[in-house]
Amino acid sequence: MTALPDGPPDTKTLELLARLHEDDTAAWGELYGLYRDELLLAIRLNLGERLRSCLESEDVLQSAALEAFRALPRFEYRGKGSLRAYLHRVVLNTIRDRADYFTARRRQRSVPLTDSIADGLATDEPRYRDAPRYERLEKAMTTLPEEMRTVIVLRRIHGLSSKEAAERMGRSDDATRKLYSRAMARLAMALGA
Repeated sequence: MTALPDGPPDTKTLELLARLHEDDTAAWGELYGLYRDELLLAIRLNLGERLRSCLESEDVLQSAALEAFRALPRFEYRGKGSLRAYLHRVVLNTIRDRADYFTARRRQRSVPLTDSIADGLATDEPRYRDAPRYERLEKAMTTLPEEMRTVIVLRRIHGLSSKEAAERMGRSDDATRKLYSRAMARLAMALGA
């Protein structure tokens, strides 16, 4: 089965955070580079088809990165993986904000996009190092029901525990564990593993 990225080593993260607190703006570029591919994958898996037709993952990533950079002085390091979790939270919030915006906009003007207009929209091209691997994973994820995609994204991409994922999904921990197990099995079958 295709493994999801683990993120950068924590010592590098600590070093970059220390440099950022000393106003070394070059450290932000390095930090962004460490997490870029992982966050872009999380965005692509969370956008879903409806939003993907309106948004480019790179635009969402740029908005999320800007928001994270602005809020970084308030970020408190709480141990291994805390910055990673923080960045994923910012990404999810950015996606929610964009989804709310497009939902409100769609209500305001209900003019359907014709195929010729939709064809003219910019498409989201993968720009990460392991593009074929991620594309295969993304395609396999789209074959899963939304509930299964959600539990995989919460557990594997956002690194939540089973209990935390259960709380977010409004399910019991046991039900979430079973759903996650079934989802991973179906994903493995979809990937041909």
